[in-house]
Amino acid sequence: MKGLLIAYSFSPDKNVGALRPTYWAEEINQFDGMSLDVVTATPLDNSDKPYKRTVVANNSKSFWSFLIKDEGLTWRKDLLKYFKSTPIEEYDFVLFTGGPFFHFSLGKYLKKKGLKVIFDFRDPYSYNPRHNDKGLKKGIKIWFENKNLQQADLVITVNDACHEYIGNGLKLNRQVIPNGFDERIIPKEKTDKLKYDLFYAGRFYWEPTDFFDGIQASDYSLAHAGVPQNYPHAFLQGNRFIQLGMLSQKEMYKELLLAEIGVVFTIDVPFESTTKLYDYLALNKKILVITQGEPHTGVIKRELENYPNYRWVMNDKEDILTAIKELKESPLVEFNATIFSRKQSLKNLVHQIKILFNA
Repeated sequence: MKGLLIAYSFSPDKNVGALRPTYWAEEINQFDGMSLDVVTATPLDNSDKPYKRTVVANNSKSFWSFLIKDEGLTWRKDLLKYFKSTPIEEYDFVLFTGGPFFHFSLGKYLKKKGLKVIFDFRDPYSYNPRHNDKGLKKGIKIWFENKNLQQADLVITVNDACHEYIGNGLKLNRQVIPNGFDERIIPKEKTDKLKYDLFYAGRFYWEPTDFFDGIQASDYSLAHAGVPQNYPHAFLQGNRFIQLGMLSQKEMYKELLLAEIGVVFTIDVPFESTTKLYDYLALNKKILVITQGEPHTGVIKRELENYPNYRWVMNDKEDILTAIKELKESPLVEFNATIFSRKQSLKNLVHQIKILFNA
């Protein structure tokens, strides 16, 4: 079966949203009878890859951009021009992966061309507590999402909790394809020469002031891989905060290898299953989960259920310091994280695609 993968973000983009589709495109041809061509807005790199890749730049404009901050709103126009100029009928299915999401509206056009339509939301769209959308904006998103889901032969996301926020009340063919770690680039060597006490990978969705206060009052160091933050906290101006910037996944693993504890920050939502959690599990790191909500809830609780090397605390300075001390004093228990690899998730995705074709 030949598929067309539509992914706004793709390698060499270092954004976390590029990791999932890039892995699928690079590895799906390992399964008999499966292949993917890629259409993306991300410029090409110079490396040879086992798939055909087409770059469709996001050059269009929309009146509604002042209200809907979603690149797919304009990119869909460029995509449609491309679809009309290429033999789309040669494909068996199309796999849209978000975000952005507004180009999902082209599912109707491609379905009329005879393709099976698969939407990979990853995270919720019309109702995502992180975005706190309200009023007209939220209403437009819900209307848009439900309208386009009518074209879906398969809807996938990273966990069951996310499905509860997508197309609520609609009868859909839903499946869970988790995120995971890229087993191909996990460092094989281990080291006892640690460079960082604490490590955080990704975006700060809220300012963890109590956390910064605590480690400022201690001798702990913190490394951050990701978009540099703009918080004014004094700790972030000192030499015990190491800003690594945006790293490739391979570069990030090399730095994470030198850290003792990986940090996860959560809000009070059950669907969070951040990719960084799987990276920490892959390297068998001690994990500190700091939450604004209730500890030991949601998807993260399930993923950590059998993991012995973590502490989960409220966003409180003293609780955070106590948890760090306990983690540093506790022996590290070895753990096999194979079930959290992207390879396992891709196997499931291929299985679900073949079911669509009774194959």
